[in-house]
Amino acid sequence: MPRLPLRVTAVQTASGPDTAANLAAADALLPPPGAADLVVLPECFACRGTRETLRRESEPVGGPITRWLAGNAARLGCWMLGGSLPERDGKRIYNTSLLFDRRGHLRAVYRKIHLFHARLADGTVVRESACYAPGSQTCLARIGSWRCGLSICFDLRFPELYRGYAARGAALLLIPADFTDETGRAHWEVLVRARAIENQCFVVAPNQCGRNAQTGVASYGRSLIVDPWGRIMARGGTAPGRLAATLDPALRSGNALGG
Repeated sequence: MPRLPLRVTAVQTASGPDTAANLAAADALLPPPGAADLVVLPECFACRGTRETLRRESEPVGGPITRWLAGNAARLGCWMLGGSLPERDGKRIYNTSLLFDRRGHLRAVYRKIHLFHARLADGTVVRESACYAPGSQTCLARIGSWRCGLSICFDLRFPELYRGYAARGAALLLIPADFTDETGRAHWEVLVRARAIENQCFVVAPNQCGRNAQTGVASYGRSLIVDPWGRIMARGGTAPGRLAATLDPALRSGNALGG
């Protein structure tokens, strides 16, 4: 069981194809120093566009996006999860989350395992495997006394991933996302709340909003922070912003939740 409450901020962005512009916009949405213990950014926070753009903007771990995350974690004095960036490793590109501690040290890396493939109602085909290689390893990280299971977006539809995290002691599930408007209206809230309830975990799920300027695909926004009873602690809207909540470990006890 975690010993202390955790002050969490989830940042919702409307990222475009220009990495420098996206990082500048994200800077403006970060909380002030000392206001959060953990800041979580959404999937594709640094770059969102076509697969050609993502390949062009990809970089190895240790590149400018990594340094931006590390610098902000140290500046704010908090843990920071870069929801995902296009990570280049040799000839392969991965959709990768990076977790940094309060001093800006890289503490965990998660490569998205389940890649999204769907045909939307307007006929648009979204196929992540055209750009990314799938990851193969789960990632359970420690943030102080909190064990946290890392995942990204489409992973949300695979409950066995989260059951594995819960079986290994996770109290918090981090699910940065770029859920489309179409799939978000159908399933975003119900899936996020289900993962919280069935695993008796808190869930922090920052989502992209706005429209991908290069593909035209709209994102759902409505980022969520949910407690282990499935109650929504904080909800975003459809514009960029941030939401915050304090996660109380007492809410994970049987007495607090009831039968």
